[in-house]
Amino acid sequence: MKKMMLAATALGLLHAPTSADTNALIEVKLFKDWIIKGEANFGNFNLAIKNTGSAPIRLFKNPVDFEGGQLLTRPLPRDTYTGWRQEEMYQIMIQGDGEFFSLQPEETHVYEGRKFLLNNLFSFSEEIRFTVSIYLGNGFWLDSEPLIINGVTPDSVEHIATINDNMRNVNDLRKLTLVSCKNERWLYSTLPPPSSSKSDSTPFSICPLSLTNKIRVEPHDGKGLFQVWDGDKSMIFDMYKVMLLEGPDENNVYGKWTRERKQRAEADNAEVRRKKAEEGK
Repeated sequence: MKKMMLAATALGLLHAPTSADTNALIEVKLFKDWIIKGEANFGNFNLAIKNTGSAPIRLFKNPVDFEGGQLLTRPLPRDTYTGWRQEEMYQIMIQGDGEFFSLQPEETHVYEGRKFLLNNLFSFSEEIRFTVSIYLGNGFWLDSEPLIINGVTPDSVEHIATINDNMRNVNDLRKLTLVSCKNERWLYSTLPPPSSSKSDSTPFSICPLSLTNKIRVEPHDGKGLFQVWDGDKSMIFDMYKVMLLEGPDENNVYGKWTRERKQRAEADNAEVRRKKAEEGK
């Protein structure tokens, strides 16, 4: 398969408006730099957070709590609406027994086991500018450098399968499609709207695929997991998490980046701790 070009953005330093001791370098990995109209949350990403200040940074340990209470995509230029409820969401996660950990100065953290979604707070356009931001409470934000995603019309959309979870709800259907654009081909899962809604169906991007191989889908366990074949390469897709649980690196780009970035962060953190231990002697 031709190697897909992934959007990687090295992000910079935010100088804290209320505390010179709290700074972070937020590295965001976008897995494609374009979206189609109606795409849920503008695709997905993961991030690495390096504490570049002198004070610990409190982050939710569980990625679900982190995404709900601290992580937000904020449009550029800023508007008065986006983020005004974040303190409320932050407190809800705390009251729901969200557990924190302290990211120590000079150390880096990478979240595992979940793709983060670019929340859908923007109007679809040819160029969408935003930051990935982390909320620390009391109106205090850490921001990435500006990011850009392009809104596009796909070259083609091909239906390949309609799937459902026979063990839970046979009426809970998903459509799997192939979206071709910019010399890339991506697998999408489309969630139909509620029967009472007049809105359109919602597509979620899953993973890149080869440009020419035949794509096949088969039930894997009858509990929401499906085997997706890209030619002779096999992947396991979870219809509820809307992500691959396993697959070759050229398809499972989220898993590959997360694994490699976490290994690098752990090595860097070990070196930071070693140096601090020597300085403390």
